[in-house]
Amino acid sequence: MAGKALQWKLVANPTGPQPRPRHGHRAVAIKDLMVVFGGGNEGIVDELHVYNTATNQWFVPVTKGDVPPGCAAYGFVVEGTRLLVFGGMVEYGKYSNELYELQASKWEWKKLKPKPPKAGPPPCPRLGHSFTLVNAKVYLFGGLANDSADPKNNVPRYLNDLYILDIRNNPVQWEVPMTNGPSPPPRESHTGVAYVDRENHRSYLVIYGGMSGCRLGDLWFLETETMTWSKPQVSGITPLPRSLHTSTLIGHRMFVFGGWVPVVADEVKTATNEKEWKCTSTMACLNLDTMNWDELDIHNESENSLPCARAGHCAVGISTRLYIWSGRDGYRKAWKNQVCCKDLWYLEVDKPPAPGRVCLVKAAIQSLEVSWSGCPSIQTYILQIQKYDLPPPAAAAPKAVPTPATVPPLITSPKPAQPVLISPPSAPIQAAKTIITTNQIVTPKIVTPIIKGPPVRVQGATGTIIRQATPQQITGKQLLVKQGGNIIQKNWSPTTSCYFGQNKYWNDFGYFAERRQSRSK
Repeated sequence: MAGKALQWKLVANPTGPQPRPRHGHRAVAIKDLMVVFGGGNEGIVDELHVYNTATNQWFVPVTKGDVPPGCAAYGFVVEGTRLLVFGGMVEYGKYSNELYELQASKWEWKKLKPKPPKAGPPPCPRLGHSFTLVNAKVYLFGGLANDSADPKNNVPRYLNDLYILDIRNNPVQWEVPMTNGPSPPPRESHTGVAYVDRENHRSYLVIYGGMSGCRLGDLWFLETETMTWSKPQVSGITPLPRSLHTSTLIGHRMFVFGGWVPVVADEVKTATNEKEWKCTSTMACLNLDTMNWDELDIHNESENSLPCARAGHCAVGISTRLYIWSGRDGYRKAWKNQVCCKDLWYLEVDKPPAPGRVCLVKAAIQSLEVSWSGCPSIQTYILQIQKYDLPPPAAAAPKAVPTPATVPPLITSPKPAQPVLISPPSAPIQAAKTIITTNQIVTPKIVTPIIKGPPVRVQGATGTIIRQATPQQITGKQLLVKQGGNIIQKNWSPTTSCYFGQNKYWNDFGYFAERRQSRSK
């Protein structure tokens, strides 16, 4: 989508139990799922909600085990289906340094007791730290501690300590690494992302922004092999310093959205001269390959077509989309007077990858059986099927033994817009020499869906099939297209681990679909 205008999309009318608005929560992505936990809104929230981006549905998993108390401004990472929660505010003035694990395959919590470092104490209770997964190791950096034993008497202390947790070890153990170069100054409410250089394949922890009495806009790299801190030279228009923002890595670009920014951008920032700050809805994009702040062309028709200014929201990247949800939309000194957003938005930041090539599984006189691999974040698939007429045999040619007709390759093209019925093409498709257009006029037909979810639409026997479904509903499955507008699905093989039971199947994440056609043997 380079050179094209980006446009925010409001996620309208999601189904399921929607979480109440909040701020200070965190979110991680598991395939198409956005998992949201914690936060604060007139108290600390202990809820776990999951949003399925493929079906536009919220659901609340039934959890078991050592369920943690509610917390805000904590650390949240995911590796596969294993989630880790560390620290955060558990009540006003009281911070945590406890570590919990959530196995999303069975929605089971477990309180972990990591071993202390070989030298030095374990991490102190804190909030507003970064907790970043880089090559199976979690890097804990900075945050805010309360040096007062009395939670009501808050004595803040900004941190810049660094701990590493190797989650492959059992039991896990904290490590205090030796680093080279000057460390970043103390801070909280900053962000950390993991980045792998595509040229030299080195891994980095990227720390950006935060708060230390004033907003920060500096950028720091930790090269994880040599454990060397560096402050890279960056070109382009530098965004305003900020805290309580989100930084999301999609591809090789880090997308920074929202947060608190100073009202007046002073060249020299100190804790005394920054007396006013505000929420922002601005988006900045750092190209980590070129180390340039790229300019984004974000098109909006009106103010209502953009997310409002916010801070303390959550953000995840799923395929080529950046999702943001909730957060505070304004500055309120009184805790009880805060205002939180309840909207969910996404921004398509890059062109979605093309779906897999359509494969011919079986061909008969009046039917075709085809399959193709799905593509995340695609809302609509368009499969065009056209007649293939064999040329008449030459008059002098000997009579040949009839052989089965060869069916030409089929082509898919993703359509991220809402599905519509499309007339048969009036010009030849130049993708294959054997494809010939037809003059047949067909009448659109609506076919009963074979699974729960969006509809399947068929336009005639030789027209266009438009199927709107999730990648899990498409991937590995076979569609049998027949004349007369009927579709039969065979050989269900979902990509996530699941088992069959009666007329339903369940996957690891707790949602199911009906199986109306018996599985082929």
